[in-house]
Amino acid sequence: MDSMENVKKMDLRRFIKEANNAFQIFKTNIDEGLNITLGNVSCDMDSCIGAILLGYYLTMKNDYRSQPGNFDLFWLPVINCPRKELCARIDIWHHLNKYEIDFNMLIFIDDLDINHYSKNNLLKLAIVDHNILDITQQHWGPCVTMIVDHHADEKAYLDQKHDRTITFCGSACSLIIEMIFRDNYEKYLTPEIFNFFLPAVLLDTENFKPSLEGTKWSQIDKDVIFNVSKFIMSSYYNELLDKKTDKVLNIQLGLDLILRKDYKNYVWKKCITGISVVFNPLHEILFTFGVEFLKERLRHRMKECGLNFYAIISQTYLKTGEPYRELMMFDEDQDRLNLVKKEWAGSKIKSVLKKFTGLKDNFLFYSLSDGAVSRKRLEPVLHEIFDALTV
Repeated sequence: MDSMENVKKMDLRRFIKEANNAFQIFKTNIDEGLNITLGNVSCDMDSCIGAILLGYYLTMKNDYRSQPGNFDLFWLPVINCPRKELCARIDIWHHLNKYEIDFNMLIFIDDLDINHYSKNNLLKLAIVDHNILDITQQHWGPCVTMIVDHHADEKAYLDQKHDRTITFCGSACSLIIEMIFRDNYEKYLTPEIFNFFLPAVLLDTENFKPSLEGTKWSQIDKDVIFNVSKFIMSSYYNELLDKKTDKVLNIQLGLDLILRKDYKNYVWKKCITGISVVFNPLHEILFTFGVEFLKERLRHRMKECGLNFYAIISQTYLKTGEPYRELMMFDEDQDRLNLVKKEWAGSKIKSVLKKFTGLKDNFLFYSLSDGAVSRKRLEPVLHEIFDALTV
């Protein structure tokens, strides 16, 4: 049997395969406990996909990944329609095909002798997209240990112990996805898995048709879509951020492009200033290009842009485990720079003036212990300083 023990992300097809592995054991009517997740008998998208999603969630909650093959911890999703009838659910059929889910691996209501486990007090039943079993299945009622539903509460099973989540929203799947984010289990899932489960939310909310807000769908559904979208895009966000801040790629641009790529001009009463944000530590830039070449390029940039003053702030990086930034100021007018130094010492930005080998005259070099000090926060501080200067 393939194991999920060493898999951080719980792959969709692996989960379905594990479910089929469990089914191969339980179909022989063994004398062991059986955990089932079950949608309602209409078996629409919300019920069918919801049973798989709830099984996913509860299996994660039981930390089955650390004990693969221990089916006491596994929740088996059962599709609540006969196997031969699934083709009549054309949207579900299409959706499963789109994600290349092997129909033969899924478990249907007519595949298992659920009555055997119910009669022998071996069944735990978590129901989704309904809160009372159909009349044809009501004899399983005493086995209900969990309800996740968005329909009107039928007040069933109140005399027995069970987890009960019955809340108005568009889709029962929204409630399960909300639980996944609440319990921080999304870290075990993949974007593909969320994309597989989202259609149930979109169908039941009619793709968030505005006129149906409050009657067909709720804020719960909106929050779920937001959280899933954020999660799905997070990996690409990290990929883009890694490229943007890659120190090797940035240093290979050369000093001119490093200074130009994230640059803004500021016009203040006493000064026209240019501020560059760079993606390498300033000491790395100085080591790579040298102080004299940096000074020459700054003078060129200042002449080119008609500047009086230039500042360079590094993006946040870690130093001894703490977020850290560096700030360099350059001014041909040493007297003005000395005044800036004096005013800066009393500013609200916490910094430490550093002596850097080779940085003499015309330069100020600071380390910023607050990694959140961006150009946006730096600009008004310098603006206030320069407006107050008397030179």
